Amino acid sequence: MGGVNVWLVGGGLAVGAIFAIVIQQLRFCLVAGTSNLLLIKDSRQAVAFAVTLLVGITGTQILELMDIVAVGDSSYRNSNFDWFGASVGGVIFGVGATLAGGCSVRTLIRTMEGSIHALLALFSFILVAAFAQFGFLETPRVDLTIATSVNLTTDAGIASMVSISPWIVLAIVAAGLLAFIIKNSKNGIDIKMITAGCIIGSLIIVSWYITGVLAQDDFNPVKPSGITVSGPLARFGYIFISGRIPALSYAISFVIGIAAISFIYAIVRGRFSFTMPAKGMAKMAIVGGSLMGVGSIMAYGCNIGQGLTGISTLSVESLLAVIGMVVGISLTTKCMEKNA
Repeated sequence: MGGVNVWLVGGGLAVGAIFAIVIQQLRFCLVAGTSNLLLIKDSRQAVAFAVTLLVGITGTQILELMDIVAVGDSSYRNSNFDWFGASVGGVIFGVGATLAGGCSVRTLIRTMEGSIHALLALFSFILVAAFAQFGFLETPRVDLTIATSVNLTTDAGIASMVSISPWIVLAIVAAGLLAFIIKNSKNGIDIKMITAGCIIGSLIIVSWYITGVLAQDDFNPVKPSGITVSGPLARFGYIFISGRIPALSYAISFVIGIAAISFIYAIVRGRFSFTMPAKGMAKMAIVGGSLMGVGSIMAYGCNIGQGLTGISTLSVESLLAVIGMVVGISLTTKCMEKNA
């Protein structure tokens, strides 16, 4: 395949396809999980997300601690601790995702189902993310990072920063997630949601194994990575800025897999239909998508990149980004509820 790493491209496409089917079938979304818990005390989505984290974090940590995958070499745990960008970027992303009516992956999937509202949000996301990553917003973003980030003597992992055994950190995190799941499942367990959480959590682990083991080449080594959406979307936006087509990678193939299977799935299941935005909602889609774009680049990832892959490395930076996203979603949800 002319120098293309088959494991990276094929693995990304396959994982993206499975991911898309699970999301489409069960409508799994961080925005929905947070807002449903806040507004109607429906914890099913939140529990599914907790299951995803429990499976993904446990599996990823075992891969690292058993020296199977060099998870610590990934960008999520570098020594440049950008606490401000992760936190504020997370909040901005959460606000944008709520205004747009869904997170980055839900917006992508709904676009493939024919939603013009989602298309407006997605295009805004792609364009602004590209400007923040490669265009005129790059310089102020980098200057802000330099001014606020802290250079650590170690990596940004929880265990390293608090100087305790990573096994102890894993045990505490796993126990906390398990307690949340049990507490919020007293009124019954939604088997479909739990299954979705287990599958998505497993895809996090599989992604680390593919990129950290199967795709490794002594002559062309690659850093282990996982599933993410915002980075690849920004690179697609780079096409509009530079006219250059980005090289295929695991993350880009993952997004292509999501888009392709979402479209096919929508056609096969009769869900594809061009739908116009509700009155006055087009502006919300554009503003929300734009905020998601700049927020995700500031936070070094969206609810998938930071919220699933990054958090599985037990990175403090990823944890701050996820907390910021939840805060942004919560505040915006409450504000929109009051003004409804």
